Amino acid sequence: MADRKNFRLLKLWLSLIFFLCGLVLSAEEGNELQEAFDSIFEDPQEDVVIEKPVDIDYKQQAEKSDKVRIGGYLLMRGGGGIGWDEKPLQSKPEKEAGAYSKAYVTFDITPDPTLQLFGKLQTELESDKGNDTWGDIEADELWCDYNLKDMAFFRFGKCYMKWGQGRLFRPGDFMDDCEDGTSLRASFPNMLDGVSLVILYKNRHKSNPVKKLRRDDLTYAGKVDKTIGDINFTFAATSNREDGQRFLGSIKTVVFGTDFLADGIINYDGETTYEALAGFYKEWSKPNESQRIKLYGEYYFDGRDKNELDNCFGLATSVDNLFGSPVGFGLKWLHSMQTESGQFIAGLTISPWKHIKFRFAVPWNYGDKELDKDFYEEFPIKTKLGFTLFIELTSKF
Repeated sequence: MADRKNFRLLKLWLSLIFFLCGLVLSAEEGNELQEAFDSIFEDPQEDVVIEKPVDIDYKQQAEKSDKVRIGGYLLMRGGGGIGWDEKPLQSKPEKEAGAYSKAYVTFDITPDPTLQLFGKLQTELESDKGNDTWGDIEADELWCDYNLKDMAFFRFGKCYMKWGQGRLFRPGDFMDDCEDGTSLRASFPNMLDGVSLVILYKNRHKSNPVKKLRRDDLTYAGKVDKTIGDINFTFAATSNREDGQRFLGSIKTVVFGTDFLADGIINYDGETTYEALAGFYKEWSKPNESQRIKLYGEYYFDGRDKNELDNCFGLATSVDNLFGSPVGFGLKWLHSMQTESGQFIAGLTISPWKHIKFRFAVPWNYGDKELDKDFYEEFPIKTKLGFTLFIELTSKF
């Protein structure tokens, strides 16, 4: 009798948990949101393949390392959320729940010090209303590197590149869509402090695909880095027929343990518009302690539309291993001063056991203006306020 009572209590608790989960984010979008939130505090991916090739013995490195390395990652997650659109907490809520799985395998082949082949293959399984559907196996990344006498590095294929200093707002990330195309990049780390030239092919006419190469599908880009004293300067430019020309100037330095950064952007597609960004980053941590506190802030001037100039600011903070516990906490806030609209996200992560995580997030969109800025996180249900909860099982090999 006691066992039956305990079983009923267990069912009641499980039902309550998944009722609170019902979705502002589906399980898949919830993970994408968390990845986007976590990536705020990750270092931007370096465009220069090797920063100081003169300090590396490539022959010795290749002889000591395995020529073929294989790894992978598995994610399984279930949960959901509940959200309100017009009158938060007063009207009938929208609910949704589901499960999601993702797996990828990476391979890294280095036959000799001059050649490297890297690939990342992934597939997804979505469970929606009892229907399990495996997606196609896709190449998230697939590229080949060639080292020409430690003077030039060529990369060809599908890869990621991150330009600009912004993380909350990303106006200077000219190559943010490079993973959707095929690029050829030449990097010269011995010129100044890094010079990169890129040709990107991306089909911009998918509704009417053609087999021949169009000039409209080509983007030409270049980036130069130079460090003078304690200040790093970056200059970049891109050009294609659809977007016109874009020019970027960036600076970054460290003062009293705090990173300060700024981007200036000029856009020209028949008329000239401007964008600007300034920000800071600070991290606190104690020796021999796992707890870290991170704070990030940015100001962004959006002058892409001369009739609707906008000034925005963003703040993000995260605390890892709160008070020495397996709990992480984070906040992210983006706000438009002209329209008095914005987005606020609070997140909590608990890792009680190895490979297991509980993620709880509260996204809140406020203001009357449609959230059409490209730096806002997208939600499958256009709700103003929501509560989400999901459970993750992850494993790497």
